[in-house]
Amino acid sequence: MKPESYYIASLKHTRKDHEHITWWGKNRCGYTLVVADVIGEYAAEDAADLNNGIDYIAVPVNVVRSLLSPEPYFRPHAPARFYDQRGPVVDNTRANWNRLIAMSMEAGRAEKPKPSTFRGTRRSFAHTAPASAAQQPAAMADQGGA
Repeated sequence: MKPESYYIASLKHTRKDHEHITWWGKNRCGYTLVVADVIGEYAAEDAADLNNGIDYIAVPVNVVRSLLSPEPYFRPHAPARFYDQRGPVVDNTRANWNRLIAMSMEAGRAEKPKPSTFRGTRRSFAHTAPASAAQQPAAMADQGGA
């Protein structure tokens, strides 16, 4: 039985405005958006070294392959390719990241992964609401007013 291999997703090099997720290339050299012969396939030991949860996560190859989208083009049915390399991609969506994180390797992880698609301004409910009209006269009476 062949041991499980992993692709390394880059949280560091995949920004919120990117259409596709960035992956480590072969032999720890460079990055690619295309899941084809240019993507790095790493053994569990190497993947655990890279899987810190902050910048990178290691995801089993079969999980990544289940999320593939067809090779992107500039226009449907146009001969011009979107990227220099040929091959399918993984769309940079919250649903895909949820799946990748849920199925990713936990060994070596320092923190819970948080891709930029999850980052952004948070609403704060910490501020206090102004006193309602019913509470204002009572508060003013306590201060000796009205």
